[in-house]
Amino acid sequence: MQSSLPDIGFKQLNAIVSLARFGSFIAAASYLGISQPGLTRIVQQAEKKLGAKLFIRSQRRVALTPAGEEFLPFAEHMVGELIKQAELIQTKQGLPETKLNIACLMSISHVVLPRALVEFRKAYPQVDFEVREGLGTFVNEEVRKGSVDFAIGNADDHPPNVVMESVMEETLCVVFCRGHPLATKKILRLSDLKELSIISMPTDSGLRRLIENSALKQGFKLNSNVVTNQYSSLFSFVDNELGVAIVPTSALPSNHDDYLVSRLLAPTITRRICVMHLAERPLDATSEAFLRTLRPLLAEAVIGPH
Repeated sequence: MQSSLPDIGFKQLNAIVSLARFGSFIAAASYLGISQPGLTRIVQQAEKKLGAKLFIRSQRRVALTPAGEEFLPFAEHMVGELIKQAELIQTKQGLPETKLNIACLMSISHVVLPRALVEFRKAYPQVDFEVREGLGTFVNEEVRKGSVDFAIGNADDHPPNVVMESVMEETLCVVFCRGHPLATKKILRLSDLKELSIISMPTDSGLRRLIENSALKQGFKLNSNVVTNQYSSLFSFVDNELGVAIVPTSALPSNHDDYLVSRLLAPTITRRICVMHLAERPLDATSEAFLRTLRPLLAEAVIGPH
């Protein structure tokens, strides 16, 4: 019975996880420190042993097959546990005393990042953090200057010489106060908002540009009557009936159902977010350990309301 089990080791599992994470043989091979043909061979060996194709290759990107999507969570868990246990053995407390410098979109730092910090520091209290939050342009500049270990920013707008990973697509949703006439609709169209007061981010926000360009393509302009650069203020303004807002699903407070209503748009408006760092500044063990905590929380948050 034992002989029928596929002989898959850490090298194969890590290659699968890295390729899924970067969506590119070139980027994944660079991250792993091996050649692209070498990575191809490792993945092909794993697929042969498993008896299933895990990836679909195209000229521009690599995507998971249904079998790959089913196998990936197991591979991620095994790789994460092996690395975690190795860290615990190598150092008494798992990681050295250090500080991580992170730049982050405000929408992510509002809800998801605090949850990740709390969970991570329970296991690694010796790691300190400095979080620099701002709009996408600010995040890009912090990465470009090398001021941070890594950043969570916009995947579609990033500086050169930057490695992107863990790219996720996030849907935007409309939020408004309870009792608002829009609450009678299960799904909203952007045109439903064209006569309403909109609470928005500043004009240099990539998110605002994305939303306003979507409206212009449909032949109208949104009324951004109230502008703020803080999500806590934005949700307070919505709660106090100053207007409605369009926000990333990851920014929704965990208790938003207590005082706000959220609805998805049709057609959907999406943005891509990612982890990014300078190509010449690879992630160290502490950054990798923290991202293993952050990624699943971020993936859960971008799913949004149902």
